[in-house]
Amino acid sequence: MPFLLEISPAAGVRAGIWRITETAEELLTKVHLNASETTLYASFKHELRKRQWLAYRVLLKHLIAPLGTELSYDPNGKPFLDSLSHHISVSHAGEFAAVAVSDHAAVGVDIEIIKERIERVRERFLQKTEMESLASENRLEQLYVYWGGKEALYKIHGEPAIDFRNDIYIHPFDYLCNTNQYCKAELTVNGMQKDYTLYFKKTEDFMLVLAF
Repeated sequence: MPFLLEISPAAGVRAGIWRITETAEELLTKVHLNASETTLYASFKHELRKRQWLAYRVLLKHLIAPLGTELSYDPNGKPFLDSLSHHISVSHAGEFAAVAVSDHAAVGVDIEIIKERIERVRERFLQKTEMESLASENRLEQLYVYWGGKEALYKIHGEPAIDFRNDIYIHPFDYLCNTNQYCKAELTVNGMQKDYTLYFKKTEDFMLVLAF
């Protein structure tokens, strides 16, 4: 069953996480696919990819029912609802799928498996002040908030030219004392800066980050 989150009622932002235990055949019974979606689903070669794709379709049903969940994709592969009723973002990693929806503005979501290897690449996506803000305790979790936040903001922009290290800045935050699980971020595109809020949540050994 999905785990649903009200991220910001005032902004109309909510999300869902699905721990995928069902087979692809079981998930297929929970969704209705149109002709183009059926063709896309048939192109997936791996069972896990099928289950991830179907799981986030089921999550969409839970988040925006009774509205339609038919999807299309822009030239960069970013999904959008054919009805344009909501802004959406999707992510999946391992046995988890995640979806974020917003009633009013673009939203981005990322879910990642927490692994120590992120330490080896931190300088590729962190600015100097971001690295200096890392605490010794829960360091990996903080790194994945930074990485997931930048990935989520990248998805909002929807263009491949964004540089994670130079164009996205996440304000330092206290992971242990941040009971509300929010922090602030900035995205700079063509010299124009936009401010965003990030929500983060650890689920088992996965980190979910949502930007809005």
